[in-house]
Amino acid sequence: METTLDNPLFPLNAFPPRMRSFVTTAKETLNFPIPYTASSMLLVFSLAIGNTRVLKVKDGWTVKPILFLALVGEAGANKSHPISFVLKPVLRINHENLDKYRKELADYRRQLSSGNASAMEKPMARQIIVSDITAESLIDVHRNNPRRLCLYCDELVGWVDSFNRYRKGADEQMWLSIYSGEPLCVNRKSSDDILSIASPFIDVIGAIQPDVLTETFAGNRQSNGFLYRILQARSDGNTKLLWNEKGFPPDLEAYWEKVVRWTISVCDKEFDVFETPSEYTFNADAAFRIRDWQNAQEEFLESAGTSAQIEAFRKIQDYALKFALILHTMEEADKGKTQTTEISLETTEKAILLAEYFYRTASLSLEDIEERKPQKYPKKHGDFILALPQRFDTAEAIRTGAKLGLSASTVNRILKKGKGVFFIWEAHGRYEKI
Repeated sequence: METTLDNPLFPLNAFPPRMRSFVTTAKETLNFPIPYTASSMLLVFSLAIGNTRVLKVKDGWTVKPILFLALVGEAGANKSHPISFVLKPVLRINHENLDKYRKELADYRRQLSSGNASAMEKPMARQIIVSDITAESLIDVHRNNPRRLCLYCDELVGWVDSFNRYRKGADEQMWLSIYSGEPLCVNRKSSDDILSIASPFIDVIGAIQPDVLTETFAGNRQSNGFLYRILQARSDGNTKLLWNEKGFPPDLEAYWEKVVRWTISVCDKEFDVFETPSEYTFNADAAFRIRDWQNAQEEFLESAGTSAQIEAFRKIQDYALKFALILHTMEEADKGKTQTTEISLETTEKAILLAEYFYRTASLSLEDIEERKPQKYPKKHGDFILALPQRFDTAEAIRTGAKLGLSASTVNRILKKGKGVFFIWEAHGRYEKI
């Protein structure tokens, strides 16, 4: 397992063919980085499934496909547009539901004012997308929409900053419970009412810059495992945003709308029939493979990994299970028909590829956090600066850093922060030591 790859490549071959085409076409026409579009698609399918399906790993252990997803990149890296583009189908459904609710509420109020509403139930808003919302309001909305909900933040740091706004420490613990799908109870401050959700399902998606991610989730949010629960989609390094005359094909956009709506419809009909989540399982070969993968990686990290890497990987183990159910459902949607409730070995291999991608992106954050601990790296950084020739370029600096065990991202960060302190920037990619 490679833990120092600077620009992990998203394993797009894990997706069905037309969904791969959707992602690559969005890159070619709209300049959307592949990891951002593809990861957002995973979240949309997670949301479409919601509380209607679970993966039964074994007796006593079931997993919901809840995702917390961060699109990580520098300012101007085109993070927000892929989210809104991929979420279009659920945003439209959300708008349709709210429009219907407003009409029903207006009718209810008319009937109420005329004295004819005694037998009518007050309508409920069937909302599946929310943003900038308090914990109390979130639970209120979820009670009316028990199958699925998504918190969509343009800037993910706003979500985290809201944790201590009204209830210090409590909101963070609430989100840790939501990640696991555990029952929620929230006491209202304004009354004796207790808000409860027996089976929460709330996805989270938003964008964040790498330095902000590190600053926001280091410290307590690393030690309590919150950082490791957040999937990080990072740019593959191809960051050029070149305008072109190509438009996104309407047939591909229509395809995406169709598969998302189809999945929500099928999953909801399943739930209506059984009145409980459908249980999906690994077939025998897939079950053996996922156990073998987990055990092999666990042994590797126990012998060669840090405690932070081990903890990060253990959360990625959970996500591998979630990915298996999501990918199985994506394959169904692409074919337009339901399949067996057994997840295949092929789908499991693809889920493992996704898990390993997100482990590598998580490792980049762990590197950043360790870099910020002054007692950890100053000597190595000093040795690196001393080893550089008087004049050098970026490529030479990266080669020098590699000999000292520093990743390319670490070297670039030293160069960036050392301008005017250790180095003079002569021209594009060329430096002189002061």
